[in-house]
Amino acid sequence: MKTLLITAVALGLLSGCSGMRTTDTTFSTHAENFNFLYLQIPGGDTHERALELMPEGAEIKTLYSTPHDNTSFFGVISRIIGIEHTTIHGEIKK
Repeated sequence: MKTLLITAVALGLLSGCSGMRTTDTTFSTHAENFNFLYLQIPGGDTHERALELMPEGAEIKTLYSTPHDNTSFFGVISRIIGIEHTTIHGEIKK
């Protein structure tokens, strides 16, 4: 039981992050939350966190976000236990 609890906590802490990768003309940002019984770790809206990481002069080409609401089956299941994430890809205009 102790091993299972340690593994669950470790996965939760590893999944709650955000970051950005860039090249000369493209970028990719991501943000994740681990959800357990509606408690979000590290918390906040993944969509907003991913948008904040975008470089200046960037144009969004694709945006993918998992449901994180109570209006869909997958949104509710994800909020009870799961991982919610947002990924944004685009071009950097000079």
